[in-house]
Parts: sequence; C-alpha cells; structure tokens
Amino acid sequence: MKNLLSLLERFSKILDKDLLVKKNIASVIESQTRASLQPQNFSLKDGVLEINASAAAKNEINLKEEQIKEELARSHHIFVSRILYK
Repeated sequence: MKNLLSLLERFSKILDKDLLVKKNIASVIESQTRASLQPQNFSLKDGVLEINASAAAKNEINLKEEQIKEELARSHHIFVSRILYK
C-alpha cells in the first residue's frame, strides 16, 4: 500500500509540473502578443510546441515566434525548437 501511495505522489508531481509549464507558456504568449490562451490549448513534447488557437491568435504568435522562444528559454528554461499551429 505504501508503494502505491508513493507511485501516486510521483504521478501527481509530474502532472503538476506539466500544468506549470503550460501556464508559463500562456503567460509568455500573453505578454508578447496580448492573446489570452488557456493552458489546455498547449501541448509540448520533445521541444515541439503545439498551439490550438483562433486564426487571429495564431497570426500574432507567428509574428512574435522568435521572441516567444527566446523568453521561454531565458526566463523559464523551457526550450522550444518548433511551434505548430492547429
């Protein structure tokens, strides 16, 4: 039973970390483009950031893509090599 509790605690910490990363991404995008997106609109895997947003938000993000990548790396140590839009 103790092992199960330990396993669940580890999963909880991993999930919280993912949510924190997504919130940081949302705040950087909002500060750079003024496009307000929710954390569930992002998916980050192996340096590829997928964004699910409206056409206007996608265009604004695309225009500031390099600044967003630089700020994520510098301020939050989140490295994004590529951004895909859905």
